[in-house]
Amino acid sequence: MVSTIGIISLSSGIIGEDFAKHEVDLGVQRLKDLGLNPIFLPHSLKGLDFIKEHPEARAEDLIQAFSDDSIDMILCAIGGDDTYRLLPYLFENDQLEKLSNKRFFLASRIRP
Repeated sequence: MVSTIGIISLSSGIIGEDFAKHEVDLGVQRLKDLGLNPIFLPHSLKGLDFIKEHPEARAEDLIQAFSDDSIDMILCAIGGDDTYRLLPYLFENDQLEKLSNKRFFLASRIRP
């Protein structure tokens, strides 16, 4: 059963911007109303500039989400066209490959 959802930002950091706070709060409340426990990975709310400049941090969040046994499902907060920059960081030491079959991963239209 899905209980805890790890929310990540793989391409855009828009959910960390002040102007998006209302929408983020609304989305979190709707997930809670469904009996779910949404949590944000460490870098997911750091904003547009940080997310754009740090693909390694985005990759860390994804690997952490797959590694954390308390997270039942991973939800990518927003799509975009910058996800391809994570690739060099995702396949170091085959970490992601070893972990990827443990979780649901939900995304709308993220593209590598």
